[in-house]
Amino acid sequence: MMGRATTLKVISYNILEGGGGRLLLIADVLRQQKPDVVALLEAGGRANIEVLAHELDMDVAFGEANNPIGHIAWLSRLPILRTENHRHPGLAKTLLEIEVSWDSSPLCLFATHLSSRWDPPEPVEEIPIILDVLRPRTGQLHLLVGDFNALGPGDPVGSPPAGVEMRGDAADGAPRDAIRLILHAGYIDCYRMRHPHSPGYTYPSDRPWLRLDYIFASPPMGPVLRACDVLDEDGAVKASDHFPIWAEFHQVEG
Repeated sequence: MMGRATTLKVISYNILEGGGGRLLLIADVLRQQKPDVVALLEAGGRANIEVLAHELDMDVAFGEANNPIGHIAWLSRLPILRTENHRHPGLAKTLLEIEVSWDSSPLCLFATHLSSRWDPPEPVEEIPIILDVLRPRTGQLHLLVGDFNALGPGDPVGSPPAGVEMRGDAADGAPRDAIRLILHAGYIDCYRMRHPHSPGYTYPSDRPWLRLDYIFASPPMGPVLRACDVLDEDGAVKASDHFPIWAEFHQVEG
């Protein structure tokens, strides 16, 4: 007899300066996906996140950031067992951790938003700080998600709009060390695992040419990854300047 499959759907979404007047559009995008947990980057004030939580009937964990527009939040349908906001001074924003109960087992989820390509610190300087926080979870199921403002090694770059300079990791010959450090630590790029050859651009939503948003799985989580994709439907184009990225994981009991 086959065991029972337990599904977890995770979304990472930069909602642009707290969602502004787009909160109901954002809620519609998320509602259609039926996620179990959602990481919100550029979450803005707690009041806006409470609106989204009410619209989606989800619980909230909120993390204040070093940057006043860079707050991070998690929304969850699963019981939140613990919350910790790792607001390290070396991070441009913060790293928000929650522990949820997935199929009666604890699962740690981390969300971050690294520095932009124009402001200090460089994303590559933030990664060792984040990996130090994650290190006690080595060998356990956990995820790291967010807007990393960095490109993966080998990722393509699309055509920027007129007048936009190819800077940072998009520049020719850029080392792309931020994502490389995460991969060298053993984490699995969920989108690239499922789509080895697709660009997967997430930014900007009206004319995407960069992949800046990621879901990384710890090595034990990789085998239960079943799907990962960028949500680029029309509603998402209007809701924010980033597309959401989602991943689905299945555990089989018995």
